[in-house]
Amino acid sequence: MGAMRSSGPQEHSQASSPGGTDPAATRRKAVWATVVGMAVLVAIFIAAIWRAADEASLLGWILAAIALGWLGLAAYVLSLVRGSLTPRTTSAPGQEAGGSDSMRDEKLAHSFQIVLVQKKVVAEELAKGEDADAEMIDRALDTIDFTAKNGMGLARSAQPAAQEA
Repeated sequence: MGAMRSSGPQEHSQASSPGGTDPAATRRKAVWATVVGMAVLVAIFIAAIWRAADEASLLGWILAAIALGWLGLAAYVLSLVRGSLTPRTTSAPGQEAGGSDSMRDEKLAHSFQIVLVQKKVVAEELAKGEDADAEMIDRALDTIDFTAKNGMGLARSAQPAAQEA
């Protein structure tokens, strides 16, 4: 038998990350790699302009324009990369929990559906009168009780996030 693992939330430390690498160090390496790449493209562009001006040929100027296009594309990509690496401190406190709100709403909707089905079971059994199955009614009421407690727990866990916003 394999080892059992917890299905609950797990905290990951830097030591548990692959290779023990620091995310900030990885970001610095990525930024330096892009800066070096930009420097190479600038050098190629300058060399292309120098060559085109020296030879006064149309082909040299076309190659310089192509190098300028690549330099512009690299600058655009660099701005996108740097923008994605900066932390989002301007967002609202509850904004990053948007995905969990929809999940909570789905769970609450499912809980309401369960309660409605169990209410129908209780109503059907009570309509039988003397032939009603008391055990089935008890199970339905227990299910309603359990589902209501879970729903209240979900609603309460959402309240602190709503109050922070």
